[in-house]
Amino acid sequence: MYARPTVTRSLQQCLSGNRRLFASTAQHKQAPLPAAFEERVSQALDGMRTAGTFKTERVIATPQRAAIQVQGSSSNVLNFCANNYLGLADHPQVVERASEYLHKWGNGLSSVRFICGTQSIHKDLEDQISQFYGSGRDTILYASCFDANAGVFESLLTENDAIISDALNHASIIDGVRLCKAKRFRYANGDAQDLDRQLQKASEAGCPVKMVVTDGVFSMDGVVAPLRDICDVVEKHGAVLLVDDAHATGFVGETGRGTGEYWGVLDRVHL
Repeated sequence: MYARPTVTRSLQQCLSGNRRLFASTAQHKQAPLPAAFEERVSQALDGMRTAGTFKTERVIATPQRAAIQVQGSSSNVLNFCANNYLGLADHPQVVERASEYLHKWGNGLSSVRFICGTQSIHKDLEDQISQFYGSGRDTILYASCFDANAGVFESLLTENDAIISDALNHASIIDGVRLCKAKRFRYANGDAQDLDRQLQKASEAGCPVKMVVTDGVFSMDGVVAPLRDICDVVEKHGAVLLVDDAHATGFVGETGRGTGEYWGVLDRVHL
């Protein structure tokens, strides 16, 4: 017979809302940093402050929405920074459904997917997404698109292959490319002619697999990648096309299927 693990008194108080989770003050001191490392970090931070590139967090004191309150301000401010394009972050029906799932499935999986962290709701959602995009497609859920981009290139490409990346691709794509041993080529933003030149260079380098990667919508400027032209060039060179549609899925295209649908080339995008 299964018995729940014993919950400590302190944790019970936290769960009941009577105290904060980490209410006590630690009595241990921070280990002193090596002087050379501490000096390097201090100089780097000072340099950022001097250059005006040092960033601090904006702490939001309300649910994520178009008009939010930020700590330190008494009035609402309009939020143009979030990816909450459909306003679902605090939609009452979404919040209610999420609450139902928490009660039914619990909070957290305590494992990675391939050990014991895959529940039937994950497979159900993956199947629904695959069906949404059409036959022949498959889906793997990640916690974020950043995580997906960190893993996709290293998994699919070898040191003999080539990645041809748009010059203005998202930072997560750049980081993912860095983790991969494939040869790297870069083409000017949305420039199909330059893409053609870079693919030709990859072919001349003897790369058996050539993968072109682009954002569907470049989130900083809102520019939509010219996928029709890109598809033409990709097919000319027998390459693979990966489109990161994190800033298009759900609301770009007639039925929300992203930039592939927007340009009428959904059946020509591989990944």
